[in-house]
This record gives sequence, C-alpha cells and structure tokens, in this order.
Amino acid sequence: MSLDHHVHTDDERDAFQLHESGLTWAQVAHEIGCTEGAAEAFAAAYQQRTDTAAAETQISLF
Repeated sequence: MSLDHHVHTDDERDAFQLHESGLTWAQVAHEIGCTEGAAEAFAAAYQQRTDTAAAETQISLF
C-alpha cells in the first residue's frame, strides 16, 4: 500500500451521519472519541468521497 493511499474509516461515515441527525460537532466528537475538528474533517472526507463516487457513476443525459 502506498503512503498516500487514504484508508476510509467508519468514523468518517459516522461523523457525517451523526451530524446530519442533529448532533452538534461537540456531541459527534464525544460519540466517536475525537476532537471537534477531527469530527468535522471526517464528515467532510466522507461527503467528498461519496460525492466523487456519485459523480463517477452519473451518466450524461445530453
């Protein structure tokens, strides 16, 4: 595995889903055992990853 290969964790998905469900970043951080900044970064990484995956599978309509 190369050093620049990003390993995806459930923490990314969990942070995104917990925040979307209404928890504050402080609450999300407590739930997954990290800092608020890390929780926000996890959620952003998850959103970017899923947006990229969706864009790659989207077919052009025109």
